[in-house]
Amino acid sequence: MKSGAAEKDSLVGLFPVLRQLRSRAGLTQRQIAQATGAGGKYGHKLIARLEAGRVPNPSVRLVLDYLHACRATSQNLAGFLDGFLSAPIVIPSRRRRGRRPGAAQGHDRNSRRVSDRVPSPQEDAAILALREAAAWWNLRKVIEVMLHHELNGLGAKPMSRERKIVADYGRKVFRILYQTRQLRPVLRERRLKRCRAWAERKAAPADIIDYLLKAVIGLFNDMEAKGELAWLPPAEQAKHLMLLPPRHRLQTDYDLCRSEWLAQAFKEHQAREEARKPVIEAALNLLKSQGLTEQQIGNYRSIITAFLNVAETTEPGSNARVQRIEEIAHGHAQPHIDQALLHRLAELVLTLRGQRA
Repeated sequence: MKSGAAEKDSLVGLFPVLRQLRSRAGLTQRQIAQATGAGGKYGHKLIARLEAGRVPNPSVRLVLDYLHACRATSQNLAGFLDGFLSAPIVIPSRRRRGRRPGAAQGHDRNSRRVSDRVPSPQEDAAILALREAAAWWNLRKVIEVMLHHELNGLGAKPMSRERKIVADYGRKVFRILYQTRQLRPVLRERRLKRCRAWAERKAAPADIIDYLLKAVIGLFNDMEAKGELAWLPPAEQAKHLMLLPPRHRLQTDYDLCRSEWLAQAFKEHQAREEARKPVIEAALNLLKSQGLTEQQIGNYRSIITAFLNVAETTEPGSNARVQRIEEIAHGHAQPHIDQALLHRLAELVLTLRGQRA
């Protein structure tokens, strides 16, 4: 084994530790890059590669600046340093000339050699920490779905400030329950009271806070009884999840509301276009019956759309509708536009669109 490969294997446990320290400090990769001055304009990409273990030989200065930006202490790195310093030193041996030992034993020359290296305890701890972090993100998915369902049932307005505050309160409650599940109940109650005081300062409705508190506690107790709080995803699944940016790891209540709003808007747009098709076809047939050419009909297409907008946004017989029609006619007072035909077209479009509505 080469010394460079041995050094890289020993540093594997450092990269998840860096990512955890940054998350605990509430910093982004771009902020770390600005604080360290590494990588220039694209420093955040260098930090992302460093946390993923894809920087072949990270400099000591870069790692120290990273730790300084995260306000890390020696206690945060105690586990990694103990494992790194206690690892045996690999002395590279000179390769002997001649046939490889595998060839002398009759092994296939092209077969890959299987490594018999046993993972160090520090590597096991790093993988365990990675799986625990991924497990928390999986729990957050369950929380977001529950919050979305409950807030919809309460009639909370989607993507509003009030809904965001209440959803934040529900997330905070679940986090407190999760972090204090092995502590004294008095500590849990103390933190829950502080969380409620925070929600009250944000002017969250008291009845919604009480209801959401009971719902979150019920979800937590149910998951704890089923053993879902202690479930850890496989290592490969955890690595894949944690390599994704945070905004791609789950959909929050706000994201779910936005997706539903976009889906509803698209559905309404399709329904409106389907209702417009026969009206547009009838208007075009009227123009063709007057002996207009395709080029002349093209001058009236935007007018048909304008009349459709008037029919969909104003009440029949209202002054606003009459005024809008006159404005459209006045705006198209041109020699190649027949005003009498334009008014006939307006009457046809408004009548047919009103029937379709």
